[in-house]
Amino acid sequence: MLNELRPSLSWMTIGTLAVVVGCLTQDPKDTTSVSIGVSDVLAAVGPEVVLPTAERFLVEVDALEITLADWESSLDSTDRDAAQLAAQEQWAATMLAWQELEVMQLGPAASSLAALGGADIRDEIYSWPTVNTCRVDQETVEEDWDSSDFFTSNLVNSYGLDALEYILWASADNACPAQVDINTDGSWDNLGEAGVRANRAAFARALAADLRSQGEALHTAWSPDGGDFSGQLALEADTGPYASEQEALNAVFDALFYLETETKDRKLAHPLGGADCGLDACPDDVEHLDSGLGVAAIEANLLGFQALFTGGAGFGFDDLLAEVGHGDLSDQVLADLDTALAAAAALDGPLDALITDQPDDVQALHDAVKAVSDVLKGDLATVLVLEIPAEAAGDND
Repeated sequence: MLNELRPSLSWMTIGTLAVVVGCLTQDPKDTTSVSIGVSDVLAAVGPEVVLPTAERFLVEVDALEITLADWESSLDSTDRDAAQLAAQEQWAATMLAWQELEVMQLGPAASSLAALGGADIRDEIYSWPTVNTCRVDQETVEEDWDSSDFFTSNLVNSYGLDALEYILWASADNACPAQVDINTDGSWDNLGEAGVRANRAAFARALAADLRSQGEALHTAWSPDGGDFSGQLALEADTGPYASEQEALNAVFDALFYLETETKDRKLAHPLGGADCGLDACPDDVEHLDSGLGVAAIEANLLGFQALFTGGAGFGFDDLLAEVGHGDLSDQVLADLDTALAAAAALDGPLDALITDQPDDVQALHDAVKAVSDVLKGDLATVLVLEIPAEAAGDND
């Protein structure tokens, strides 16, 4: 068992911390009369972090459905461009809400192949960097998006928030090579510019409806009156995937490493020319190349990390570190996080252009994000006796 491989003696010391002394009515972040235990941190993740963020995402998806319907109904009017712009802006708001949830990939949102309790909901909503814009264009021609099995019979690279981004910013041309069927058989050209626009708008409407369905599934999975993964994570439910509080806390810790493996490495280091880029720089590989939302997405990742690390309005890793006499580590993480947020806020423009024109400024953001994740891999993991995810353990860049 994985939990049997992790050190247990120091963990038992942390695990014996009392939860709450007496019946207190106070701000949950006021620790003056409270001893913090692992159970308090686990109990906060669902109700104080994941569920409020998922609810905010659903509010944005509802608004997105409205703007996409307005866009579809305006295609033959003079309001068409304004309606498309409104849909683009609402897509961005929806995407940024999701980018906070991106950091919370544990349980239902996480991969079923990599995480206990994983149900792959994340990929159903947003599969980047697994995106196939040519396939999106093929589906635009096939007009099969309203069939009952469309989302079960197609791969995730042809739908979700990433497919919607492409549709909302796409040119009149398609993204397929000349030898692909929609070009060789003339079906794309036969649609004409107006037909392509109408099909894209209708496809976008179907994609947004599925986003709502998947977002509701994620919320239900965490909800106490649904799948109650919140209770399972806190070991309060009758069933769950975790054998111990140690194993459950390590799952939350693993989720925090999104900042290392995805935000730092994939979104910043790779396009800057590191990792497996193979060139001086790979600006065309940035996230949100079409919308230009790359920097804002990184900022949202940092905010999602902050919420998961602090437990939102509840108890978090910061409180647990203070309880075991290492508040200095918590202070360092939060200070480094503020530095990274400031570095992101200082960047103005699409990330691909910034990598070309202001690489030193983007490198500064990379280094600031690295400072946060380095503490996770160093003293914090040691103090709380947590295991670093395999994909992050050997990363020294």
